[in-house]
Amino acid sequence: MVASLLQTLTYLLTFLWCRRRFLKSSSPAGSTESFTDIIPVVWSMPVEEGFNAFRLKLRQNAVVFAENILNFKPFSYQAELLRSPSKRIVACWARQTGKTTTIAVKVIHFAFTSAKTTTLIVSRGLRQSMIMFGVIERLVNSHPVLRKSVLKSTRTMIQLRNGSQIVALPCGPDGASLRGYTASLVVMDEAAFMPEDVISSVIFPMLATTNGIAIMLSTPWGRDHVFYRSFKNPHYWSQHVKAEECPLISKGFLEEQRRDIGELRYKMEYEAEFIEGENCFFKQDLIRECVEDYDLINEDQLTTDDRIVGSYFLGSDFGKRVDFSVVALLKEEEKERCRLVLLKQFPLGTPYTDIVAFVQRLNQKFDIAKGFVDQGAAGESLVEEINDFAPQISGLLFTSRTKQDMMTLLQTRMEQKRIILPLDRTLLSQINEQQYRFGKTRPDESPEEKGIMNFYHPSGTHDDQLWALALAVYAAKEKEPEPVVYVIPT
Repeated sequence: MVASLLQTLTYLLTFLWCRRRFLKSSSPAGSTESFTDIIPVVWSMPVEEGFNAFRLKLRQNAVVFAENILNFKPFSYQAELLRSPSKRIVACWARQTGKTTTIAVKVIHFAFTSAKTTTLIVSRGLRQSMIMFGVIERLVNSHPVLRKSVLKSTRTMIQLRNGSQIVALPCGPDGASLRGYTASLVVMDEAAFMPEDVISSVIFPMLATTNGIAIMLSTPWGRDHVFYRSFKNPHYWSQHVKAEECPLISKGFLEEQRRDIGELRYKMEYEAEFIEGENCFFKQDLIRECVEDYDLINEDQLTTDDRIVGSYFLGSDFGKRVDFSVVALLKEEEKERCRLVLLKQFPLGTPYTDIVAFVQRLNQKFDIAKGFVDQGAAGESLVEEINDFAPQISGLLFTSRTKQDMMTLLQTRMEQKRIILPLDRTLLSQINEQQYRFGKTRPDESPEEKGIMNFYHPSGTHDDQLWALALAVYAAKEKEPEPVVYVIPT
């Protein structure tokens, strides 16, 4: 009896709070889905009847809930997704179009209006899942009644008084952290980077007994994946949103981005198109298999006196006015794998002496077993300066043949799943944008360079991070022992 009275009182307070907020607001009436249309009717009703009508509207319409409970005014494409009743939703949206906030609102509406349900926020790693969970937490705490409806809250879980819970989880490479859950709603954030086996064999079975809802959202990446096939599946509700549809993104900004990041990446990031260069050397589907969601070492960790344990390999590509200087550091792990743990890109025009000083700091902090730097850009004197404090770091001249050797080695290691990369779109795009062609490409090319692969990046793009990574991978190869041939006497 007491619990029922408290629940009724909570609903009534919510109704009165929203009514009071609306009467004080200057929002114009007219939207068919807004509380402004039902408020005159509700106001003229007896309190109990008006309260029930309002409660029904909140329960049935996520847009009304968003506007009047969360004070969130969705754009037209956001409202379209919020209204979708489908149990299979695929959102292929461009960057900065508000997909995280929109799905967060949908999750909150579902959890608060569907008692005793479990909602899972899943992505490749916990870091990405926590981004959306943080938005959910902020929106819940913004409303006094919603905030008081939280029974328990931890870093990765919100438990409500109606028995529902919202949980943020990483799927990892095999979905081990997800097993054991039964869910009524699963949100797969950056679904294009999640392992396909985890989605089909772990996540979807969670929804079997609840007839639950699956929502995939991501920017495009690769066509040989369940995200692309689901996006094209006529039985799924799918939505394609370009950046130009967002009123907050100016035309000038988009024109600037098109110039700065190149046409291919622009079409993926801001037009949400599934696109890939015809002659790209590293396919998106190959790159995805090497990705894990984790944080790189930041520079604050380099200020302490303690050395960071492990065996490391360094690569540094030198640029100055047009290209960036980049330092990459790989850490050797079990099963002959190497993880990229540090990637430092310097501002254009950074003096080479500053980069050498940074390499020296890394050499003091890490046990660098072997390293290579771009000798063609740096010059012999700079390489000698590095050798004074790190004799295990050598210079490497970039020729067509050495470039081919580095790129083919990196591709081989990726195919062997011996390279682990962070979910960093700039790095991954640089890897994917690298193009190749065969044959002589310059009049001054030496005869021995004819007929081998030549590598280049599209106009308006950069590949400095890629070459720093390739140099580090090449350094890791140098450490590998030479094969031993045993002769068995007959």
